[in-house]
Amino acid sequence: MYMKRVLCLYRVSTLGQVEKDDIPMQKQSCHEFVAKNEDWKIVGEYSEKGVSGFKVSAKDRDAIQELQKAAIEGKFDILLVFMFDRIGRKEDETPFVVEWFVQHGIEVWSVHEGQQRFDNHVDKLLNYIRYWQASGESVKTSIRTKTRMGQIVQEGHFRGGVAPFGYRLERLGRTNKKGQEVYDLVVDEAEAAIVRLIFDRHCNAGMGPQTISAFLTQEKILNRSGECFVSPTIRNMVKNPMYRGVMRSGECTSEPFEHLCIIDDVTFFRSQELILQRSENYQEHRRIPKKTTENCLLTGNIFCGHCGARLITSTGGKKYVRKDGSINDRRTWRYLCYNKVRHKGKCCGRTSYSAARLDEAIAGIVRGLLADLKDVPLSSIGDKRLDTEIKAINTKLSLAERELSKKTDDLGALKAEVVRSIRGESSFTPDLLSATIVEAECERDEAEQTIQALSEALKDAKGMFDSFKEQHGRYISFAEMFDVCDESVKKMIICELIDRIDVREGYNIDIALTVTMEQYQALRNNAENVGEKSA
Repeated sequence: MYMKRVLCLYRVSTLGQVEKDDIPMQKQSCHEFVAKNEDWKIVGEYSEKGVSGFKVSAKDRDAIQELQKAAIEGKFDILLVFMFDRIGRKEDETPFVVEWFVQHGIEVWSVHEGQQRFDNHVDKLLNYIRYWQASGESVKTSIRTKTRMGQIVQEGHFRGGVAPFGYRLERLGRTNKKGQEVYDLVVDEAEAAIVRLIFDRHCNAGMGPQTISAFLTQEKILNRSGECFVSPTIRNMVKNPMYRGVMRSGECTSEPFEHLCIIDDVTFFRSQELILQRSENYQEHRRIPKKTTENCLLTGNIFCGHCGARLITSTGGKKYVRKDGSINDRRTWRYLCYNKVRHKGKCCGRTSYSAARLDEAIAGIVRGLLADLKDVPLSSIGDKRLDTEIKAINTKLSLAERELSKKTDDLGALKAEVVRSIRGESSFTPDLLSATIVEAECERDEAEQTIQALSEALKDAKGMFDSFKEQHGRYISFAEMFDVCDESVKKMIICELIDRIDVREGYNIDIALTVTMEQYQALRNNAENVGEKSA
C-alpha cells in the first residue's frame, strides 16, 4: 500500500506562546490526526517560533520557502497544519500560497478544518474568505493590544521589556488581574546621575552624541553592561520623553509622572531645540554651532554684515610639541565670510576678521548684559506684570460671570413661561417663546465661551510669569558661571542670549538679542521706572 508522505507545519506568533508549550500541543494534535489515516506517514516537521503570520510575508519565512522547495522536488504529498491560519493570516497573500501547493500536487489539510480543495469557484471563494477573516482577527487583536498597552502607560505602569537606562524594576506590591505580582519602574539614582550628566553636556555644553560618547569613555563612565556608551544610544536617550516622566506605547503617551522624572522640562525641551537646529533641514535658520570644540566663541550665529553669509572659522600658524613635551601653539583663529571665500562675486566686504578681537568684544558685551540682568529685582517686575495683566483679566472675568448668571436666569424664566403658555395662562404664544429661548440659549453659550477664553488667558498669563521667573533664574546662573565655565558652555550661553551677530568692515558690530531678551529688557525698564517713582 502506498503511504502518503506528510509534512507538518507548526507556528506560534509570540515567544510567550512557545513558553506555554503551544507548539507541542499543535504537534500532538497533528500526530493524532495522522494516526487516524492508515495510509499517511509523517516524513518531516517544521516549526516557526515567534513568527507572525500577519506581519511577516511568506517570502520572508524560511519554513514556507523550504516547504515550497520540497514540493517542487516531490518530497511529500500532504501539508498538515493544526489550523489553516498557521500557514499565514495575510488575506492578500496566504490564499494564493495555499493554492500554489495544491497546484503543485500537494494536499493541504487542517486538523480542525479538513482539506482545502480548489475544485470550483466556491472553493476558491471559501479559501479567500477564511484568510480574510483570519486577517481581520489579527487586526482586531492588534488594536486590542495597542489599546491596552496605551491604557497601561497612561496609568503610569510599566508595559514590559527592559527598563530604560536610569530606571530599574521593582516589585511594589501591585498585582495583575490574575493576582500575580508585577514589576514597576523606579528611578535608579546611580544611573540617573549619568543621564543628568548626558543632558547637561548636550544642553549646556552643546556636545553632540558622538562627542558625549567620547567624553564618557574618557571619564570611564560605562553603561549597565560595563561597556562604553555609543553615539546611537546617546542620541536615543536625549530624545526619550521617559526622562521627563512621560511613558509611551506607540503613539500613545501619558501625562508626566513626577516619581519617574529625571530631567526637568526646560532642559529636555532645550535639548530637542538643539537637535532641531542641528538637523540638515534647519541649516539655513541655525543659530548655534554644529560643533563646540573649536576655539571660537561665536561659531553658529555670526554673519557677514555686507552679504549676510555665515562666517566660518579658519586657522593660521601651527601647533607642535617641543622636545621637552610642552606644547607650542602658534595658531591664530579667524572668521571668514563664506561667500568671499567660495563665491567672491557675491560679497564686496572684508574676507576675514580676528576671532580673538571679536570674541573679546562680544564676551564683554554679554558679561555686562548679564551683570545688569542679575541686578534686576524680580519682585518689582512680577508685581508690575500681575497688576497690568492678571488683574485686568480677573476684572473682565468677574463681569463675564455676572453676565452669564443673568443670561441663565433669563433662560430659566422663559422656560417656565412655556409651561404657562401651554396651559393658556400666558400672553405669549409657544412659537414666540420657542424663538426667544433659542436666542437666549445662544447668548448664554456666548457668555460661557467668553468665560472659558478669559480663564485660559488668565492661566496663560500666570504660566508666562512662571516661565519668565524660571528664565530670570537661568540668567542669574549664566552671570555667575560665565567667567568660570569652559569655552563650550560659554558658546551655548552666548547663543541663548544673542540671536544674530553681523560684523562689517572696521569691526562694526550689530547684535540682535533673542525675543525673550528683548521682552526682558522692556520689563527691566518698567522695573526701573517703578523704582524711581517709589523713591
